Amino acid sequence: MSRVSTSVRRACRAATGVLAAGLTLAACGTVASTAHVVGFPSRSISVPLRVVACTTSNSCVAFGTSGSDTGPSSVGEFRRPNGQWVALYVPAALSSLVTTSACWDTECLIGGTQPTGDLLWAYDAARRSVATLTGPRAGRGVSALSCFASQSCAVIDSLGVAEGSRISFTTDGGASWTPPLPMSWSIGDPITAASCSDALNCLVAATAGGGRALVEVTLDGGVTWAVRSTSPTWNSLSSLACKGLHCVGLASTSNGSVIERSQTFGRLWSGVALDQRANALACTSYTTCVVAGQTTSSASWLATLHHRALTIASLQYVPTPLTSVACGAKVCAAIGVSTVLALRP
Repeated sequence: MSRVSTSVRRACRAATGVLAAGLTLAACGTVASTAHVVGFPSRSISVPLRVVACTTSNSCVAFGTSGSDTGPSSVGEFRRPNGQWVALYVPAALSSLVTTSACWDTECLIGGTQPTGDLLWAYDAARRSVATLTGPRAGRGVSALSCFASQSCAVIDSLGVAEGSRISFTTDGGASWTPPLPMSWSIGDPITAASCSDALNCLVAATAGGGRALVEVTLDGGVTWAVRSTSPTWNSLSSLACKGLHCVGLASTSNGSVIERSQTFGRLWSGVALDQRANALACTSYTTCVVAGQTTSSASWLATLHHRALTIASLQYVPTPLTSVACGAKVCAAIGVSTVLALRP
């Protein structure tokens, strides 16, 4: 947990928020130094942590895979309400990588790639158990997951670079999936993030040729797609999360990282620029987020954002950069390759 320090300093910076057609918006925020957020060593130093997830009811879990064809190949741990992280059994995952997650109030889906194609796990927060799921037929790897109601989620998986990605939906927590719909616009463009407000309305981001962000929207569950305007400064857009028309994402630019917000489902954006490199973003609401990454000297870095005010955390026992972050309704968790931590933003 974190405690807010009594010492507060004010700083203003220009934000590279995007309105439309490349227009920008300036932002002035309060930067405050916090006291301590304490990290804990992961359960296995030989398997790097790769994904962290939190149910909306604040049960957080972390998973890692080694990518190796020899054991140990996977690791998992969950956070108890008292803050203790405890080992969790996870399936063996030889030559596999977990890369993405999405949750509802009682469970999470974890996605990635394995030799046979899609890798999908279901984490049950009540039972503290992980089960293997079957993904949509013939998928070659999960790129993104998004859950928008209890047991209702979207999965984007790949058929290969030459054939692009496709989208499918579940209403039973991943036990079954709708027939995949092709996303022909994604051929040759790797998916970086996706978020659905419901089973019809989804935003999906990809990295297009030349290293620029591409964002497309569907309003009919993936039958048709249209391009959303983005800033020409965006190299990629990740950590995308939408609720209703409100969306938050993390843009990477040649000048650094920017937290981007939209109240129009991606038509217009405004941003808060960061002076450190951010690797991941998660939010408890449209106005309150946690951003994790590293400093310019490659030390670990964590901050919370309230509206446009950024609060920097003072980290202890976090020896490497933070690579992923997730939030429930009140608690957030972040990971490095061998570290877990939690805080209330």
